[in-house]
Amino acid sequence: MLSPSEALVFPPPGGPEIVTVVNRTYSNAVAQQVILRSEAATPGQNYIKAEFFGPQQAGDTDGDALAFTGFRASSVAREIRAEFPGESIAMSANYFQNGYGAFSYAAGKGRGDDTCLYGWQDIRSPESMRQDFRNLGRIKVRLRLCQSGASVERLLAVMYNYTITGTYASPSWNPYGTPQAVDKNLGRPGHPVYPVKAEDVPMRPGGGDVTASVPPRPVRRVVAVAPAQPEPQPLPPVAAVSIPSPASAGAPVQPARPAVAGRRMDGGVMERGQPPSQVPQVSIPSPSCLSGPGAVQGCR
Repeated sequence: MLSPSEALVFPPPGGPEIVTVVNRTYSNAVAQQVILRSEAATPGQNYIKAEFFGPQQAGDTDGDALAFTGFRASSVAREIRAEFPGESIAMSANYFQNGYGAFSYAAGKGRGDDTCLYGWQDIRSPESMRQDFRNLGRIKVRLRLCQSGASVERLLAVMYNYTITGTYASPSWNPYGTPQAVDKNLGRPGHPVYPVKAEDVPMRPGGGDVTASVPPRPVRRVVAVAPAQPEPQPLPPVAAVSIPSPASAGAPVQPARPAVAGRRMDGGVMERGQPPSQVPQVSIPSPSCLSGPGAVQGCR
């Protein structure tokens, strides 16, 4: 049993979380099973398993040898049935490739709301590069992952973005092959290089594309309801105003009572609501008095 920091292969940034590492040495290989945290209902353990075939130390050569079988669909099918007994896990017929080369996977529904994935990859340099004792060795990787409420794409992001950190201290061990040469157009005029947006990179690590150790909580959407507007109230009725006709304009007009207290013309103080006693009456002549020749009876 090793600590998570001693793992030879790591899941992508963001998870799933490493719980512990089970390490075993053979006469021709080192095998690690990196146990990942599981919150699923499907029985079994989530893990990334990596087997490194290469030159071992002198003290390990007396142990048992780890057998390596070539890739066959029948052998992978037996692995899937052993990891998910009784579950419907189907192999994908598509071609996939990450930073280490080609890989494939099988996915399906587990117990409850679980989505399960089993990925496999064999890393080895092309035969044309394995000459003169160069680019030797191989790495066998297996991923077993179940998560509740996750999509296949989220689980597949782990297969795309895991990182291998283990190696052998031997110049001949290099299962990745000879690195490709730098693009000959790099740095030459007439060949612009444009930046790539983050959303243009599929299955990138980080954010919501990588499975977390704990299933995400559903987002609750709160709809803001506007307060009900009060119903418009009818306006109070306007008091009717009586306008006298020209025929009745000669009648004396009674002045309105003052609403507030004030001073009388003789220097006294008027009480609130008391009519003034010294205000003269005003008479408005009718139109006949103004247009007729001379004084008419009733005109003043």
